[in-house]
Amino acid sequence: MKEPTIENIEEVAIAVKDVEKAAALFKDLFGMKFELGWEVPEEKIKVKSERIAGTQLQFLESTSPDGVIAKFIQSRGEGLNHIAFRVTNLKEMVSRLKGKGVRFIPEEPIEIENPWGSGLVAYILIHPKSAQGTMVELMEISEK
Repeated sequence: MKEPTIENIEEVAIAVKDVEKAAALFKDLFGMKFELGWEVPEEKIKVKSERIAGTQLQFLESTSPDGVIAKFIQSRGEGLNHIAFRVTNLKEMVSRLKGKGVRFIPEEPIEIENPWGSGLVAYILIHPKSAQGTMVELMEISEK
């Protein structure tokens, strides 16, 4: 079995109240386009994304007052929500980290259609209490 590894920083995600305003600000300041956007209905999240040298900068907006991003902004304000590492062998990495006492949200990886390409994305979040106060997403992307 292949040893799990981190391939790259896949995304840096910032929680905002309005993804359109945030994207417009970064377009004005830095010339970014943020042409890619999608929703994750099961998590009540709207996303705007710009890829910079292989890493996505994402703005996340809640689509509901009871969504996780709305709750995050209520308790912490707008700002860094999480960083995501693209990994190989996600299931083995999760198993190894659970053996070290790492807490996950949810307990098992979720699979969704890849919103920026073909194939599937499997992901899981490491609870901030297990990662120096920062939520860390682990993701594995498989092509069709």
